[in-house]
Amino acid sequence: AAAPAGAMEAKLSQSLDDIVAASRRASGGGTKRRHQTRTPIAKASRGDTISSRLGGKTGGRPAAAKQAWRKHVQWKRDAATGETVVRFYETDVVRIGTDDIVLSSGGYSNDVTRHCINDALSNYVFSVKQSLSGDWFVSDGRTRLVRFTDGIVLSGAARELKEREQRGHWRG
Repeated sequence: AAAPAGAMEAKLSQSLDDIVAASRRASGGGTKRRHQTRTPIAKASRGDTISSRLGGKTGGRPAAAKQAWRKHVQWKRDAATGETVVRFYETDVVRIGTDDIVLSSGGYSNDVTRHCINDALSNYVFSVKQSLSGDWFVSDGRTRLVRFTDGIVLSGAARELKEREQRGHWRG
């Protein structure tokens, strides 16, 4: 049902507050806002997780199990090339030369391999990140972002650390 033309003109001359107040009076609601009662959310206790509230396991794997991969990491200095090599199981995941850093997953694109590579890069500005689609990227956290491929060379990355050491900005 369309409103008469006169009623519409009357509403156009009113303020929005007056229209809302009149609408509330007409519906019997008065001018006060009705508050809905909500069930209070219980505060989470220490160690309480969404998973545990839903009946799942609490806490996930123990911290020791999450770091168990570290015992399979070897750091070695290659006397022939002068490179520092970080080996994870049987794969050279990071090779740090005098100027460049070479990264490789050895075909094992999983979180543990990525954590191992990031651990080796911890003194450098670079880290390997994973997108929501599962692709890996190498980033310096500022201006550089490159898709990760096995054998990717970070040109000058080792040199950048040496320059920061000389300026006294190294955090190692």
